[in-house]
Amino acid sequence: MMNTGLPPGQAASRRPTERCSVIPTDDPCVHAASLRDWMQDYLQLSAGRFLGEIIETTIGPIQIFRETIWQCVDEKANPRRNSYTVGVPVYMEEGGYWQGYRVARDSLMMLRPNEELHFRTPKKSTILVVVIDRDVFDAFARDTTGRDAPLPISGSCTRELPEAVARPLRVSLKEVLSSAVSTPEVLEHEGSMKAMVETILSAVLHAVLACSAESEAARSSHFVQRAIVERARQYVLANRESPPTVTELSAWLKMSRRGLHHAFMNVLGINVVTFLRYVRLHGARKDLLLAGPEDSVNGIACKWGFWHMGMFSAYYKALFGELPSATLRKTSCISTTPGHWMGAARPGAGQAIQLP
Repeated sequence: MMNTGLPPGQAASRRPTERCSVIPTDDPCVHAASLRDWMQDYLQLSAGRFLGEIIETTIGPIQIFRETIWQCVDEKANPRRNSYTVGVPVYMEEGGYWQGYRVARDSLMMLRPNEELHFRTPKKSTILVVVIDRDVFDAFARDTTGRDAPLPISGSCTRELPEAVARPLRVSLKEVLSSAVSTPEVLEHEGSMKAMVETILSAVLHAVLACSAESEAARSSHFVQRAIVERARQYVLANRESPPTVTELSAWLKMSRRGLHHAFMNVLGINVVTFLRYVRLHGARKDLLLAGPEDSVNGIACKWGFWHMGMFSAYYKALFGELPSATLRKTSCISTTPGHWMGAARPGAGQAIQLP
């Protein structure tokens, strides 16, 4: 059984210190907006109530966080500018894909600076991620290895790590994050911060240098199909009040229905009809979370092309585990600035965070 530390029914809240935050969530839209300095958009693919948690801190030129998600979601994200992004699973069911590469238990997940991330999570996952300033990491790598040759981190992919390398990487990242959140005063002292940065840089560099080679063939096909999915998403969002049919989408993409079906099943694991509905349901959910006194469920549903209110409510509850009227009653908790929250509350001093 995976231990995520998420009590049933936990509502979204933020408990930050000056540089640290612990954010349990129960909504994919809220979760996407919760990670500091990231621009994200989540599409929930599996039906049921969403549960998630983000534990995050910034240490000098490094951001480190642990993300838990209980639902299959398709993530489109842009991390901090001019930074490398490196991740490793803590727990990962089958079915995860990072930039078109399958994610396994000991995968090292890497993203180039300024490249958009596409990550399809499995039904249950917990990952540890570090975002490192490019110049800082490049300088550390040159000083450590004594060479200027490009490192494997220059690609956006996953690489399988030996267990003897993956385990110490997880331990190092967990220990640094746990110390920063449970004992925030370590972030107020230059000496301890420098030591934490050095620990992370060393662990990441060791893992990167240990990466094994991997064929590009499977990823190339997935990359093309991912581009098709993204173009379809943009088309649906641009025509939200007049949702396209599969035939119209096929004609716009200049593809056969069969080819379109295969692309969506391979990338997202759902068919085109379900995808079209899910994009609109997520759009309606975001509007419900940000609704004003003058907004209504019916009005928002109509804006997203839903004309049968009973079917809208049924589809909505099947995907998100609650009726749209329940979402409308929630206090708005997504700010207009991505990665920032409203109504934050501070944790108790010295509160310990248990990481599995």
